[in-house]
Amino acid sequence: MRAIGYIGVCLLGIGALAGGCAGPSGQVDTGVISVGQAIASPEELKASDYFREIRYVPLETTDDCLVGEAPDVELTEDYILITTRRQCLLFDKATGKFVRSIGHRGNDPGGYSDANARVDGPNGRLLFAGWNHDWLVYGLNGNYQGKIESPALGEEAYPADCFAVNKDTLIGYFPNTQGTEKNRILYFSEAGERLGVLPNRESCPSFEINSMSVWQGEEAMEVFGSALRSAIYMEGRDRETASLYFPNSAPFWRTGDDIYFMELYNDTIYRSEGIDLVPCLRFDRGDLTWRYADRFRKEAGEGILIPHVLDSERLLFGIAITDIYDEDSRQTYAIAFDKRAGMTRAGLYEEGIKDDLTGFLPIRLMAVSSSGEFAGLHAAVDIREWFDEHGDAAKADALTNLAGLDEEDNPVVVLLR
Repeated sequence: MRAIGYIGVCLLGIGALAGGCAGPSGQVDTGVISVGQAIASPEELKASDYFREIRYVPLETTDDCLVGEAPDVELTEDYILITTRRQCLLFDKATGKFVRSIGHRGNDPGGYSDANARVDGPNGRLLFAGWNHDWLVYGLNGNYQGKIESPALGEEAYPADCFAVNKDTLIGYFPNTQGTEKNRILYFSEAGERLGVLPNRESCPSFEINSMSVWQGEEAMEVFGSALRSAIYMEGRDRETASLYFPNSAPFWRTGDDIYFMELYNDTIYRSEGIDLVPCLRFDRGDLTWRYADRFRKEAGEGILIPHVLDSERLLFGIAITDIYDEDSRQTYAIAFDKRAGMTRAGLYEEGIKDDLTGFLPIRLMAVSSSGEFAGLHAAVDIREWFDEHGDAAKADALTNLAGLDEEDNPVVVLLR
């Protein structure tokens, strides 16, 4: 699944990080992702360096399943999940046929506050944020299954996100939005029993919010990349302070049978083991390190922020942004890390990953399944323009099912293995 939000961690010692961590098949991942060095010399990223197959799945277009503005994509083993702010649509992964809508946005029974679903793989269901510190549960068959109440740690101290660890255990986190949060991670049962709490062991000066701005949809994607469709900017009372938060970038994800975590403004990826976190991989940002202690300092925003990670057993892709508070000098990079080779590369995000396997449009990755299948989206209008420009060059077998698309059709999902 995807990553990054705010997560607190309990450090277990530098030795675990230096040796890497074993993935689902037991191989040891190289421990350092050299992102600082990679963005100093950006290069063209090519699909053939990381994938052996690209498949394009046009999503069925009917009145019942018209995809709204700024869609996001998630994958299960059998389905494609397309979400916007107000809709959650399920499509067959093999054919692109529309299967059903899942739930609805609203404050009535069964209504969720946001259509951005968390995939609960162990139970074959979806979790949606409710309105009162709860999570609404829907099966992939579309049936509403009830609510999961998030337990509190003190008065009004509820986790801001949750993710299914196994069939009965969930994990939640507490965002340190003002620099005063004492807790970070809460393990709890579906019945609401607390199973374990990890404290916040990172420190930074407190932050007092003066004003708040929200980027939504295409506006956010244009600024931060297609995988980040919402962002909240908070200006501090001290004008030298600020903070950014990306609501649709989850802090937890599943790779195989393992659960991983990463905290915004931190450089380490952790694996959940029992009721604890073990460091696995570290982003080396070099001279552009943005320390957690400086997370609210605008000046530190010249460094590297990593708000989004797509992780698999073999590959890791991410978004890295420099000078995030400076509109004129801000730059967004796509990061690619081959775990077996221990090689980190970076390219300009706006250029995407070159599709040198089929010769089609550049790809911007947005999601990955727990089994390591990556996904992106192409808008139908971009596909139509490409075919109009390329004529006979557009006859590759992998592209034949796209030639008849109209610019008003639903987007096409790009699947990569």
